[in-house]
Amino acid sequence: MKYPMNEALTIGAKFPNFELPDHTGAVYKLFHLLHGFPGVLIFSRGHFCPKDRRQMSNYVQYLQPEFRVNYCHMVTVSVDDSLTTREVRDQLNADWTFLCDSDRKLLHELEMVDSTDPVHGEIYIPYTFILDRDLTIYKIYNGWWYLGRPTVDEIRLDLRELMSRRQDWVYSAAK
Repeated sequence: MKYPMNEALTIGAKFPNFELPDHTGAVYKLFHLLHGFPGVLIFSRGHFCPKDRRQMSNYVQYLQPEFRVNYCHMVTVSVDDSLTTREVRDQLNADWTFLCDSDRKLLHELEMVDSTDPVHGEIYIPYTFILDRDLTIYKIYNGWWYLGRPTVDEIRLDLRELMSRRQDWVYSAAK
């Protein structure tokens, strides 16, 4: 399926190793945030979107406790400034990394521009990417409609598939 975004962003391709500040101003590259494990990369419309808040609330309630023990990571990117991003993150009680693209540079590089909102300007089309540990795109969810966003169970299954590809997925005693 062809999605309205940069044509290089396809399943099997490497996601760009972009660099953005987080809600505290610290700058991170995507690869370093995944720590060599699969991850979930969420592009958020912004603080005002009730669909984003519902999606993130589900992840906080059900996935966040599991992410603490399953080695995988979540990263959210939005066009909100650092203060707003920090407030959203705190309000959700989320502990994963939220990155700020307030100058919208990455938004335009990735060509994920939603320009239908006359109040908030250009924002991200709400995509969620499931990435393998080397930033290879495993799956793309287009969340324009809320039902297009990945459920907790879909994320679990996607990450299980990626983790099961590891050589150490099954315990084997040293001989």
